[in-house]
Amino acid sequence: MAAVRITVSHAVMAMVLGGAATAARAEAQAPVQVAAADTTAAGEIGEITVTARRREESLLTTPVSATVLSGDNLVQQSIRNFQDLRGAVSNLELVPLLSGGTSFTIRGIGQTFNQVNSDTKAGFYVDEMYVSRQEGNDLYFYDIASLQVLKGPQGTLFGKNTTAGAILLTTQRPTDDFGGYAQVRGGSYDRIDTEGALNVPLSDGIAARASFRTQSVKGYIKHLLDDDRSGNINNQSGRLQFRVDRGPLTIDVLGEYNRSSTDGGATIPVGCLPTAGYIRNYDALHATPYCTAFPVLGKDYTVYGGATLLAPTSAAVTDRARGGDAGLGRYAGKRPFNDTDATTLNGRISYDLSDDIALHSVTAYRRSHAKFYTPVSYAPNDIYAEYDDTRSTQFTQELTIGGTVLDDRLTFLAGLFYFNQKTDFLQDTGPDWIDPLGYVYDSSLKYRSYAAFAQASYKVTPKLELTLGGRYTYDKKQGESYVFFAGRTNTFLSNGVPTQCGYFTGDFLGGIANCGGAPFTATGRDHWDGFDPKAQLSYRWSDQVFTYVSAAHGYNSGGFNQQLGSQPADRRFPSSYDPEKLWSYEGGIKLDLFDRRAVINLSGFYQKYTDIQATVNVLIGNISTRQVQSAASAHEAGFEGEFVLRPVTDLTLRGNVSYLTQGYDNIRPNAVTLTKDTPVNSAPKYTYSAAASYDFHVGADGRLTPTVDVRGVGKKPACQSGADYVCRLPAYALVGFRLDYQPQVDGAWRIGVYGTNVFDKVTQLARTGYFGGFGIDRFTPGRPQEFGAEASYRF
Repeated sequence: MAAVRITVSHAVMAMVLGGAATAARAEAQAPVQVAAADTTAAGEIGEITVTARRREESLLTTPVSATVLSGDNLVQQSIRNFQDLRGAVSNLELVPLLSGGTSFTIRGIGQTFNQVNSDTKAGFYVDEMYVSRQEGNDLYFYDIASLQVLKGPQGTLFGKNTTAGAILLTTQRPTDDFGGYAQVRGGSYDRIDTEGALNVPLSDGIAARASFRTQSVKGYIKHLLDDDRSGNINNQSGRLQFRVDRGPLTIDVLGEYNRSSTDGGATIPVGCLPTAGYIRNYDALHATPYCTAFPVLGKDYTVYGGATLLAPTSAAVTDRARGGDAGLGRYAGKRPFNDTDATTLNGRISYDLSDDIALHSVTAYRRSHAKFYTPVSYAPNDIYAEYDDTRSTQFTQELTIGGTVLDDRLTFLAGLFYFNQKTDFLQDTGPDWIDPLGYVYDSSLKYRSYAAFAQASYKVTPKLELTLGGRYTYDKKQGESYVFFAGRTNTFLSNGVPTQCGYFTGDFLGGIANCGGAPFTATGRDHWDGFDPKAQLSYRWSDQVFTYVSAAHGYNSGGFNQQLGSQPADRRFPSSYDPEKLWSYEGGIKLDLFDRRAVINLSGFYQKYTDIQATVNVLIGNISTRQVQSAASAHEAGFEGEFVLRPVTDLTLRGNVSYLTQGYDNIRPNAVTLTKDTPVNSAPKYTYSAAASYDFHVGADGRLTPTVDVRGVGKKPACQSGADYVCRLPAYALVGFRLDYQPQVDGAWRIGVYGTNVFDKVTQLARTGYFGGFGIDRFTPGRPQEFGAEASYRF
């Protein structure tokens, strides 16, 4: 009954397409309600079963397109964070954020905008808790039972509504057996990572599990002007769980703390545009033009270094002038950094009302705090930099009832969801040559969401199943903003000379006391609602062939723009945007061939995307300001294929391939900078991966397993909105390997060596292009070639 109590609340967690392939080597994973049957014959791919409806069902006969990786799969493929998933999961793109964490894009739909009014379009769940903010999401990546990527709208089974899909991270939960593990990894750039867990049964039906992770890696981006490096990693995480299992009642309580303290990373400039507006502002106050003083270095992993934080710009002293606020600057001398911490409390209660029906509750709280300063060029006198400080708290409550009736022909789930988020966001700029008096954007947002959802699957015949679902969502937002960057008309004496305030030089010389104007303030509140249906048919043609078709609707809340370029007359936010909507149509086929030696899963989809919430940069009061607009409608289409092959007993081949095409159908007249040639989203047209592993039997019971893999990502558009859109990130393929040795197959020790990006391919994960007057084209580099070794001990 334990599996029914928990899995019925989120049946979709186990409904995976690619998971049957990638989890083939996973042993029984009770914490995620997935069990692997014993291989019935040598060379077969072990069958993965799910008990979400109180009967075993093969993952190969569940009608959802997704990918699942067990904890062992993640180790075997050297996946230590979300960035390592790039190319390993079909139609999943991941972009690192300067604020810390990762932005997810599924089937071309995602959100890289992370200010106060941003909502993620791909839901991220940790142990059934929805994580609303992206800051620090990488820090949960340890002591994992499974990682699942579900594609397309999932609102009829999940707490928070999202248009793109869901990322599910499930940690190992306490069990009744004493045990645990310890692992240490060393490698390139002085890497020292540690990880471990201790599972302790406390009494009959009560168990505890404590786990931890530390990561320490020196940066791989060199500095030309000093001895420092950028791109270091310094993370620590700890998690404590308790489980109480008393017959029909199960209680899980989890507490976790994560922190990260790094240098903020760096981007690599590849172009400097002398005619750009902010470059010209710099040149007006310096004897040597910016592009001459800091020419593009042309080295893949090298920046100038020496950058420090100072706000406002009018606190600077140049070789031509002294700013009006010299000696009064904020953060003087502070070097680039990124500090993030997150605290999580999570309680799950399951209760069996009968042998067939169960209640499940998830109550969760998360607090996160992320602050960072990362400059554009990483030069001593940078063209632009900003200090960001984001504080967020969230509370979620989900209650579901589900089970089976009518002699197990009808499986159902119904639930209620409540979400409450409070976010405070501060942006303070400098040193830069955009805002002479500094730019302070201080805002807050309160966001409440209420939802009711239900889904039921009915066996029309033993082979034909009909699924219907629906969700109603009501969202309410309330925000406040304070913005200061405005100057005022005034004349002052500069070195005895009457000088007029004005952008740029006049305000720089006058400073805030002479030229600072009144700040802008505004408030706003609004609400939105939506209904999202789902319909699906699946048919099992034989034990080897299963097919399905589905149609599902997704919804993402509307909002309002909180960055102000002037003082609204009514002190209300001057613009808002509508909810974003998506219809997703999908069909799939799953094949189990050649006596379970080949598992092949194929799916195709078409998505109609309306009221797209596009983030654009517009000039307001000579300041480049981010605005969200309900900009356009678009279409997307593509396919995904995943496979696992075992042609001989000890050889396993696995891989995936995906393709995506997208384009605008129409664009609203108010959509600034968008045309039908503008990319809908920064997503590659194709991704692929392939891996081969072979088990060599050593000695009486030992095993040596070499694994080689390649992960490829196609070229993709990458410039920010408002850029020239000529930049495309080049396609690339990364090759990696592992060599694992176990003295005993079922023994405690495992020793391994690994290599990632072994041919040292330079990759670009994101790129800006020239936009908004910045004048610097730059990219975020992926990690270079790395080698290492690790040892783990299980007890």
